[in-house]
Amino acid sequence: MAKQLAVSGLDHAAFVVRDLAESKRWYEKMFGFTALDPNAGPASPYIGNATTRLALLEANEERAYITPANQGPRACHIAFGANAETFLAYQSQLTDAGTKYEMLVHSDCQSIYFSDPDGYLLEVTTYEIDKLG
Repeated sequence: MAKQLAVSGLDHAAFVVRDLAESKRWYEKMFGFTALDPNAGPASPYIGNATTRLALLEANEERAYITPANQGPRACHIAFGANAETFLAYQSQLTDAGTKYEMLVHSDCQSIYFSDPDGYLLEVTTYEIDKLG
């Protein structure tokens, strides 16, 4: 049997977005992400932080924008991990912003599901359920 290969982690997730500048602003505000290659200018698709990278690819003639709404509930999403304190802060931030979200308690974690401006489903999850109060 061949040796099982293991990846080191999620390198990046890529979303096709309607408006690159608008999406970058939203991710900067919601998650505190910044441009990962500031020298590349505003057309650079990569945004994130030291541990998380997103490639936001603007729709064009060669790259169609397909609405995520027809993919089914929670079928396709990106999950970001958080400690309990940060998890609760995201819940407050979403509430304060008037953003609709869904809370789910799983067997080993608790999650908040919400959508970005293009309708992509995002999740913030914590395994520190005992610290949520």
